[in-house]
Amino acid sequence: MITISLKPNSKTPMYIQIYEYIKGEILNGNLSHPEKLPSSRSLASHLQVSRSTVDIAYEQLVAEGYVDAKEKRGYFVNPITHTQNFHVTSPADRPAEPVKIPETFPYDFDPDAVDTSHFPYSVWKSIGKNQLDNPENFISGSHYGNEELRQAISDYLHGSRGVNCSPEHIVVGAGLAHLLQMLCVLFEHGGVIAMEEPGYRSARQVLHSGGFEILDLPLKEDAFDTEALENTSANICYVTPSHQFPLGSVLSIARRQQLLAWASEAPDRYIIEDDHDSEFRYQGLPIPALQSLDHKHRVIYIGTFSKAISPAIRMGYMVLPETLAKAYRERCSFYPCPVPRLNQAVITDFIRQGSFEKHLNRMRKLYKGRHDRMVEAISRYLPEENFDITGDNAGLYLILRYHGPLDEKTIEKRAEKNGIRLRSLRDYYANPPADYLPSYLLGFAGMEDEAITEGIRHLAERVFLSPP
Repeated sequence: MITISLKPNSKTPMYIQIYEYIKGEILNGNLSHPEKLPSSRSLASHLQVSRSTVDIAYEQLVAEGYVDAKEKRGYFVNPITHTQNFHVTSPADRPAEPVKIPETFPYDFDPDAVDTSHFPYSVWKSIGKNQLDNPENFISGSHYGNEELRQAISDYLHGSRGVNCSPEHIVVGAGLAHLLQMLCVLFEHGGVIAMEEPGYRSARQVLHSGGFEILDLPLKEDAFDTEALENTSANICYVTPSHQFPLGSVLSIARRQQLLAWASEAPDRYIIEDDHDSEFRYQGLPIPALQSLDHKHRVIYIGTFSKAISPAIRMGYMVLPETLAKAYRERCSFYPCPVPRLNQAVITDFIRQGSFEKHLNRMRKLYKGRHDRMVEAISRYLPEENFDITGDNAGLYLILRYHGPLDEKTIEKRAEKNGIRLRSLRDYYANPPADYLPSYLLGFAGMEDEAITEGIRHLAERVFLSPP
């Protein structure tokens, strides 16, 4: 078990903080051969950073020889001689108290988790086997992603989300973080971007490290404040209109029109639409993408396969307006697509054969059952006068807000002691409001039905309703 300290608001990027800390521990002899480091997934989940952030730190440690990556086994400390002669001090902006990394939690309400046990592995394996026989998958392809995949994505987005685009407007990348990094390059590492508060902190960190000045706009009635946007110097805004992350609200048609009007008022204004989990809505019809209403070509639409299939796929896509697609070809054409061509071919067939749609329908039904199970358990075990839930019509988690006498520190200490992992809503604020109440994102997608019920019961009896 190792400890690690981070400060999200530091000017030093998170991956460098992680890299420097582990490197220092190795040089000081606190980590030695052949100790195993936590998995990147475990470390990212506990530190509440993107997995790509941890992967970059680990890859740098491997590149410099401090750590060895063993396939299917993990990361191990390499033998380093004379470490006792080094003393590496911690950065000045590192917090005094380290964050401990637990191994496992019996009740893990991770809002980022997905269920992979129901994935059609046999179909995936069959497609992969067929694509292995195609020699074209072993030569370099388009820097924007395979044309066949971009066409399949275009067809899927038009049919499911109303997105209007052609393959020439689509860029395939290794997940959201990579796509945002490419946007930083496209916008030449500059500009002022308005972001939702609370919002997706990892996206904020990527854009900030890429040269953007960040303006955090507090939500108004749990939705993006388009009126406040008018009074800023922002030329770009980052929104999650179909399912606000993390509060779960839907941006109304009136505010969508206001947002599009704002973008059309100046030639260099754009909207980044992060459609992070649009596949999973449990009441009513799917919410159309903001891009489907964009007649002035101001919306950059971004999606991934992380929630629909698995985070391990590490594949996403962005749809650029015509002017930006042209600029991308001029400024970024020398950046190769980081997604292996074979993986792209497998995803293409998975979509074209209808397996992707069948999988989504199956998972939507499964997740709705788990969603309903959690709602029922909360109503059974947690008194209504002290709790309320929001964001319960879509997505892979609910937000539980607490109105009782316990403070957050006590709640989280009790939860950890009883093997319950909680993700605080506070972590998604740059500046929590004065009237903030203890609130938690309770993920249900990665839990079996019985674990959901038992987890909520333990949360009630051992955390919230337990005597002092």
